[in-house]
Amino acid sequence: MNRFIFFCVFTIYIAISGIIFLFKMPISNNWFDQWIFDKFFVFQFISVVTIGLTIEGSYFNNLSYVRIGNRRKILIKELIGYYTQGFICLNIMFMFIIFGALSLRESGFILQLTDWYFRYLLGIILFINVMSCLKWSNNLILRRHCMLIVFIWLALELILFRPYIKKFYSLDINLLFSWVFHKGPESYYWMLGLVLLTLLLNFRISDKRNFI
Repeated sequence: MNRFIFFCVFTIYIAISGIIFLFKMPISNNWFDQWIFDKFFVFQFISVVTIGLTIEGSYFNNLSYVRIGNRRKILIKELIGYYTQGFICLNIMFMFIIFGALSLRESGFILQLTDWYFRYLLGIILFINVMSCLKWSNNLILRRHCMLIVFIWLALELILFRPYIKKFYSLDINLLFSWVFHKGPESYYWMLGLVLLTLLLNFRISDKRNFI
């Protein structure tokens, strides 16, 4: 499957999801509640985006590494490819969210939509950066299963760890990806900081990567 086919399939998937949400949405529920919550982010969005990232990653191999030559150039090209993939998927989904909101004649959703757009965007970038750190490590297991490892951590943190700690200890503890769903402007500072930190870590790890 190439990039174009994946985007077509992803668009159809989001369109079908939107139609199902329209027909099954309880009257008392908000349209955005169908799209903006941790389980949807993990299992219905990132899980599918990860397939696209896998396809994008297949374009980078030992032959392409030899052609590019420079480690940092390789890293930058990879990250740009991953970011572009995630950015397009995010925009496709939010186009359908906007279309649904307009169809339902909802008003005053721009600020809410903008807030969650950037939260999801930073969440995707952070996911890619952490995945890339593992991919560029010299550990064979981490390299081969980088996407799976990060996805499992994402799911455990959002679906298990954070709710469990909040329920039994009344503590709202955020580690990496749970900042996406943390209310308050400080979550943006943490997410931006983590994005920059993981990006710098990527460059440091890439300088020591052994391709042999």
